[in-house]
Amino acid sequence: MKTKVPFAGRALILTCVAVSISCFVATKLVKLHITPEVAASRTAADELIDRERIPAQRGIIMDRNEELLTNNIQSAELVADRYHLREITAVVEGLAYNHAVHDPRWDTLTDDKERRRLVYNYRAKLLNNAKADMSDEEKAARAARTDRTDARANRLMEYDEAVMQHYFEQHDKLVAEILYPFLSHQEIEENVNGRTVKRFMTREDIVEKIAQTAIARHNEEARAKGLPTRRYRNQIVLAKGMSFDTADKIKEAVKAARLRGLMVQSELRRSYVMPEMLCHVLGYVDHENKGMSGVEANFDSYLAGVNGIREYRHNARGQVLSNEDDRYMAPKDGLSLRLTIDMRLQAIVEQELDKGMRHFRAKKGCMIVVDPKTGDILAMVSRPAFDLNTKEIITHKGKFKRGELKEDNGKPVTGDFNFACQTSYEPGSTFKVLAVTSVVDKGLMGINAYVSCEPFSVGFGSKAINDRPFNYHSLPVWGVLKKSSNPGAARIALIAKWPNFKEYLEKFGLDKPAGIELPSVRTCQVADGSNIVNYSRIAYGYSVAVSPLHMAMVYATIANDGVRMKPRLIDKIITAEGAVYDECAPKEVCRVMKSSTARDLRYALESVTQRSGECGRGTATAAAIPGFRIGGKTGTAKKVKAGGGYAENVYTVSFAGVLPIDDPKLVVMTVIDEPHPTDCNPGGGTVAAPIFRAAAERFINVLNLTPSDPAAYEKYLASKEESANLKK
Repeated sequence: MKTKVPFAGRALILTCVAVSISCFVATKLVKLHITPEVAASRTAADELIDRERIPAQRGIIMDRNEELLTNNIQSAELVADRYHLREITAVVEGLAYNHAVHDPRWDTLTDDKERRRLVYNYRAKLLNNAKADMSDEEKAARAARTDRTDARANRLMEYDEAVMQHYFEQHDKLVAEILYPFLSHQEIEENVNGRTVKRFMTREDIVEKIAQTAIARHNEEARAKGLPTRRYRNQIVLAKGMSFDTADKIKEAVKAARLRGLMVQSELRRSYVMPEMLCHVLGYVDHENKGMSGVEANFDSYLAGVNGIREYRHNARGQVLSNEDDRYMAPKDGLSLRLTIDMRLQAIVEQELDKGMRHFRAKKGCMIVVDPKTGDILAMVSRPAFDLNTKEIITHKGKFKRGELKEDNGKPVTGDFNFACQTSYEPGSTFKVLAVTSVVDKGLMGINAYVSCEPFSVGFGSKAINDRPFNYHSLPVWGVLKKSSNPGAARIALIAKWPNFKEYLEKFGLDKPAGIELPSVRTCQVADGSNIVNYSRIAYGYSVAVSPLHMAMVYATIANDGVRMKPRLIDKIITAEGAVYDECAPKEVCRVMKSSTARDLRYALESVTQRSGECGRGTATAAAIPGFRIGGKTGTAKKVKAGGGYAENVYTVSFAGVLPIDDPKLVVMTVIDEPHPTDCNPGGGTVAAPIFRAAAERFINVLNLTPSDPAAYEKYLASKEESANLKK
């Protein structure tokens, strides 16, 4: 008994092994002999289907008043399908018909059946001529080199490659001859001696596009060197932007010539209603209607929609077959966006920024208009910019072709950089509100408490902080903002201490991205405030780099009673049927300070625009509009040189304005980079503040804002009209 048990075990193991091997072999046989045929038949079936793309309407973008900013222009495009243009049966069909119609017998034949028989005879001759004369051994060797799952390769296996190539070349020329009358006015760009030259399409261009001769030459050289080859493009766009009349004529000509592999399908081209405005916010799409920048890119998945499809089944001769399995899927149009932008205000800031930059011969600049209560971005402009339709560069000097303008380092100006969101600059005195917020909100100092503004040094060997050429003995905390005292701001910050200052820096969101749906700086850069020298400089806006948008939201928080709102660019997302898909409601981020602190700060900012009163003249009297209570803060900061240190007389200047200060409706951030001296020293109060005032005067009319002192405002308007008449 003991000997039988081990034998039975071994027999069981051997049986299992034998069964496993048998199953493995059987599986392989199925894969080798059954699966390829099934896959090949499925592939062959797929090849008998033509698919027409039906483009979806890209969602519309509009401003807050539903003024359209984008359009979709419908046209047609001609696409060559290389797969069919390199299919022997499809190519022979077109060649056979061409031979038949040029046969002297064609005109003598009046019966359609006889003419079809003539075409079929030519077709049979061409196919027979293309058959490869191979021995059984050659056929076996060729079959061994062919992928059995490739239905097309298997069909072509019996044909001579040289003859097929000759047929393909003849067919390409035939296609070019049929299409040329319709495409002769299509423009082609080519590089000639480094210059882009436009010319009209030729027959040779059509052949080259279909044959992709550049790829063919590359592949030939690559094979000779044993290098990887490039893949041919199956879908080749021969023409875009065609009228539907031309498209219909091409369809008729292609059908009459029995040509396969050419599809005329609808296309939608994005167009911008006001292409010179709002370019950084809107962004643009590429030739495939895919968003590449701005909200076009950030909301591409919402705007794009889903293309539809229509399928046609046909036989090997290209004849369309009616089939209940033919599929049609309707396109699903994209969602539309309603922005928070008010194009009435946008037009104003674009014009006034250009006017101001021209006057001060500045390099770059921006203006941002925010509704402080909602965080809505009502307008945003940056210079340089670009034309959304032509991609020409827009500066305050005018429009230029791409490549004409150069930066100081020799790089071409593209206009793609959104100065309002993507630049980082040392803000200078506009940053002083953080120090004041820190001490007032923590109760360490009252807004009316006095602080010494005498020059002083912080740390061993550091330069004295001063207000040269001015010298203020002492000022109230609000007066430090009015007179923009550097020593006063530094002493206030030292009283607040770095941990408290840093807390408000974080509450204002300066340590985080601005949170707007546009490319922007990730966070502001702040030096280590635990170093007292760094901290004293941070207090008056140096050793810190911010974006204009971050600073706009700081002042919007003050204007909104101390509550910080998320910057909001999208008002609503709307379906193609007009229903609201997403409200995109305003979002409160946090309370930064007590409402009483915000109120104290606003009154301090109002003093900055006043010509007289306690502490004398403010630094932004050029921003004042009689009859309205205007508040704001100037900023003037030297620019860092490339090799380190600060350049003399090279500044970034700014003004953060609040209109009106007693019931804030708008916060306007104006930043001008490298203004040149004109009739005054370039500073926030002499450059940015007047640009703000010019825009604010127009905002008042557009929004019908009520003056706090109607009589004073009427008197101001009368004096302006009188001055204008005198100039005439």
